[in-house]
Amino acid sequence: MQKLYTGRYVNLQALAQEINSILLQEGWESTVQPMMIGNPQYQDYMIRGLKKGHFHHAEELIVRVTGSPSEFRIIIEEEHIGPLGRELINRRLLKQIDKEINDGLFDLPMQQPTMQPINQQITPTVPSQQPIAPQAPQQIRCPQCGYLNPPGAKFCINCGARLA
Repeated sequence: MQKLYTGRYVNLQALAQEINSILLQEGWESTVQPMMIGNPQYQDYMIRGLKKGHFHHAEELIVRVTGSPSEFRIIIEEEHIGPLGRELINRRLLKQIDKEINDGLFDLPMQQPTMQPINQQITPTVPSQQPIAPQAPQQIRCPQCGYLNPPGAKFCINCGARLA
């Protein structure tokens, strides 16, 4: 099962962490593994969930969050999932994550490219006696890892922690 999301600019690491948190809250053993590091345009996270049941029966769930912040997929692979596991996937996991994505919980500020035309001449400016304009909002320091995030970020770009 998979679902494609477009039209938002999402912190995929924070999204993967939230999926992991939901599985942990539901009693699953769960971990998040980044599958591809170094390319900010394409990210890939794998969340592995395992829930042991009666008679050595184990349900296994693999959730992949893969793509770019503006176009990504959530892919769910399941093995030996019973009715309770399926209820978790359909109701709790997919519906809650879908709602949180649409509510903008994982949105990143849109990055605007700052490029100048090649033929434009740059003329030096002379300082004037006019008052200094107010500065742009300051970056937000992550309380968990110390990374400086852009103004308005809701999650740390580096570690995925929620910003105050």
